[in-house]
Amino acid sequence: MAVRIRLARFGRLHRPFFRIVAIDARESRDGKALEVLGTYDPLLPDGQAIQAKRERIEAWLKQGAVMVDTVRNLLKHHGVEITYPVSAKIARRAKDRPPRKDGTKFVPPTRRALRKHAARLKAQRKAAAQQAAGQAAGAPAASEPAPEAKA
Repeated sequence: MAVRIRLARFGRLHRPFFRIVAIDARESRDGKALEVLGTYDPLLPDGQAIQAKRERIEAWLKQGAVMVDTVRNLLKHHGVEITYPVSAKIARRAKDRPPRKDGTKFVPPTRRALRKHAARLKAQRKAAAQQAAGQAAGAPAASEPAPEAKA
């Protein structure tokens, strides 16, 4: 069962109130929660808007629950520190990876850099195809007479 930590909406019209819940990913937004992990009232001032059971959230994360971005951003914005567990597989991969020659850390490329790289490769392939087509068209066929040069 895939468990998510997300918001469930309560309250009434124009008076929102949310519970932070651990819930099966297949349940609807306001479906039956496995556990209520806290509350969020967006109409209260920042210091009082959120109450979260930090230990229970961390326990669910250790069991494999996935926290949605909205809850992660809310907790971060309101200063609730959550320690995320590192899986053994990721830790082993990081440990086994040899350091880079220049001593810097690996930083994954951004989407913009990936798109730019893909566009560059596409342009190179297009230029190579045009060059190949130009060479094939540049050699006159045996049945065609050679074009005469005008002076």
